[in-house]
Amino acid sequence: MFCRESSGNHTLGVFKLLSCTLCYNYIMKMDAKFFKVPISEPEGFAFLAGPESGLEPGTLVIPDMRNASSINSICSTMDEEKCEWWKTCCDAAVKCCERQMNMGSTSPKSGYCPRTWDGFGCFDDTRAGGRAYLDCPAYVEHSVPYAQAYKDCTENGTWFTLTDARTGHNFEWTNYSTCLDIENQQQLVYVGFICSLISIILLVPSCIVFLAFRQLRVQQRIRLHVCLFASFTVSAFLTILWDFLVVYDRVKKANNREDSLMVQNTGGCKLLYVLHRYIQMCNYFWMFCEGFYLHRLIVHAFEVPKTLIGYYIFGWGGSWIPIIIYSVIRAVDTDLDQSNCWVKHAGGFEYFIYIPILVTLAINIFFFINILRILLTQLQSHPNEPSNYRRAFRATFVLVPLFGIQSILVIYRPNASGSAMFVYEVAKTIVINTQGGIISLIFCVFNGEVHTHMKNLVRKRWPNFMNGDPRLTSVTSTTQYTNVQTSVRRSPRLQESNQHQSYIPLDTVDDMSRDGTKTNGHVTFKETHNTVN
Repeated sequence: MFCRESSGNHTLGVFKLLSCTLCYNYIMKMDAKFFKVPISEPEGFAFLAGPESGLEPGTLVIPDMRNASSINSICSTMDEEKCEWWKTCCDAAVKCCERQMNMGSTSPKSGYCPRTWDGFGCFDDTRAGGRAYLDCPAYVEHSVPYAQAYKDCTENGTWFTLTDARTGHNFEWTNYSTCLDIENQQQLVYVGFICSLISIILLVPSCIVFLAFRQLRVQQRIRLHVCLFASFTVSAFLTILWDFLVVYDRVKKANNREDSLMVQNTGGCKLLYVLHRYIQMCNYFWMFCEGFYLHRLIVHAFEVPKTLIGYYIFGWGGSWIPIIIYSVIRAVDTDLDQSNCWVKHAGGFEYFIYIPILVTLAINIFFFINILRILLTQLQSHPNEPSNYRRAFRATFVLVPLFGIQSILVIYRPNASGSAMFVYEVAKTIVINTQGGIISLIFCVFNGEVHTHMKNLVRKRWPNFMNGDPRLTSVTSTTQYTNVQTSVRRSPRLQESNQHQSYIPLDTVDDMSRDGTKTNGHVTFKETHNTVN
């Protein structure tokens, strides 16, 4: 059995060495320190050491991936990233050869271009007049994961060729220019920056407002909001730093990659990476705390916890456990530690990060569904009050961003390419980087309780500024609950904890609502139905 590349069919042993020399030449381009030369069987091909190789000029080096000495000699002429690219390319070539042999006879089929390895990628038999696509390999410099290269099969069943201007020889051509989407990479950085900046602009004033009013900051739910808002604020700030100091820097220095911070792989860059991953996990942990707190209140008839210390420990400290384990593993593993700012995928070790996030998200989805179920169950006792249904659905679905449920829209990376994948990347960036801003809009900017305190502050500082309806001076209502119990036991504990109960933003009402219902500023007690609206 033989394996094919553009120069012809070769045995597996010869193909391995030839493909590795091709990978080296394509990756190193004009910087190559070794040069491919044919030698007698069984090797077939080897590297000839050049004057800048660090070896005696003319020395032959066999590019055998099983020979550590040869690999070290070859990798010494390139940086760590390119060495990894070269080894990955060699491995891909071997897999391509094995794939060709497993598909049966390598003899060209009539009306088809033959399966082949083009030096970077593997192409199967392709019908004449057709076009074969290949996901851009990671070892193609500046390539983007959502793009595809392609290779054209002519009508006569041969691969499309171009002529080398230097040698005059024809060679089978694959279009890898579609992989070099630097402009889209820059656009993604800009989109992320705008979304993160908007979130910061909304989150910082929201935290200030929550902390400025004593009536707000003493409430447990507000304290949880402040922690969640602070987590999103830091996350947005670190995202901007990472995108511009590392990602954008790498894109802008595409032609001088050794000068980029990512390739230099400094300790500061690794620290920024770890902090970024930590705060991203904190976001999910604090969303879980919000979900757990609300679910506990509803299931246990608005019985508030005595303290939030456990929430603080879990929200801020829980994320450190998987992050420290993950960081130690990367630091002690030579290959993982030497990857560019640790951005290289760590394989199975990434699940130290993924699993806690997925678990908290799954539990929050359960909380959301259960809260919705309880609301629907209790509202069935009042089928003639459609406004209650509208209020319940509105109150419940504003919890989607608070619980992070919208993340399921982009948590799975589709098997797409080209513009479709770029659209996904943009959508993912927007969904993730605007979540903090959306939450601040719902739970602070558009919150009736906040409006009330702001109006009262304005009236107090500037009495003549608002001379509207005098009834406005008695507005003391806040965010409200929609009751999920058929009856409420008005125990002393319930009465004392009213300041902690309001949670879901519905609307603002006066001390005496239109239907004569008395309110205590947080929970509306309706005597006729003995429920909490």
